[in-house]
Amino acid sequence: MEKSKKVESLMTGKGREKIPNFAFRGMAFIMELMDLFTNYSNRNIRNLNIKSGQTVIDYGCGPARYIKDASRMVGASGKVIAIDIHPLALKKVNEKMKKYKLSNVYATLAIGYKTDIESEIADVVYALDMFHMIEQPAELLTELCRLVKRDGRVIIEDGHQPRSETKMKIEDSKILNIVRETKSFVECIKMK
Repeated sequence: MEKSKKVESLMTGKGREKIPNFAFRGMAFIMELMDLFTNYSNRNIRNLNIKSGQTVIDYGCGPARYIKDASRMVGASGKVIAIDIHPLALKKVNEKMKKYKLSNVYATLAIGYKTDIESEIADVVYALDMFHMIEQPAELLTELCRLVKRDGRVIIEDGHQPRSETKMKIEDSKILNIVRETKSFVECIKMK
């Protein structure tokens, strides 16, 4: 790999699905600082239109920065399912579940992109600040599409890639239609 691609990978996370533990901890620390000083995660999740009673999936939950707010938004009658490929991510979810007494949150490990979650369970599946890291976007999108209900929504944040690249990956999958774009994310529904 040439030097510029190595620098891009280091700076953006592009092509780095399976990051080492020290990198995960560093990412978690930076995200905690961002949330402490800018309240980023709270502002970001409020734009997803999550409603009480819904089942939502935080796919690629990372250090669980959205779990507490998502749990509050869906309420006691809703459910939040946190999914990640990194065991430290699930450890973070479990820590937050215990600390904040989040009884409506469930965490599970993905193997590759696959999960053991039943099909068409979620009203909303969101993948925030991780899509740029995905090596096989069509495979990931297939799993997200499997998890979302027929009338549900899949929300994908660009992360550290241009919007044009996000849209190209989604359009190339031929399984999701983009129905709305914001500054931060694209909202999709299943193709009919």
